Amino acid sequence: MTRIFKLSENIYQAVDSVLRHGYAALEGTESSAVPYAKKVLNALSVYPEVSAITSFRLTAKQGYLYFVYDTNKLKHEKVISLIDAVDLRS
Repeated sequence: MTRIFKLSENIYQAVDSVLRHGYAALEGTESSAVPYAKKVLNALSVYPEVSAITSFRLTAKQGYLYFVYDTNKLKHEKVISLIDAVDLRS
């Protein structure tokens, strides 16, 4: 399990999370989280075995979370359960 990454953190911490765990949850609103997610996707583009996309989830505690995940490692249903668990731990 991982954590919610702050947008003030270096993007390579989120990149490492996607490479190790298959996903990275991001704090922030659409206007701040989406540009950060695009930077993470760009950094992941050098890994041919990674097929990363951005999505968001309405959550119980945070309200919503944006996240980047590797579709080659995780199915959407699995990443949703992981995002819910990270949200509840936050």
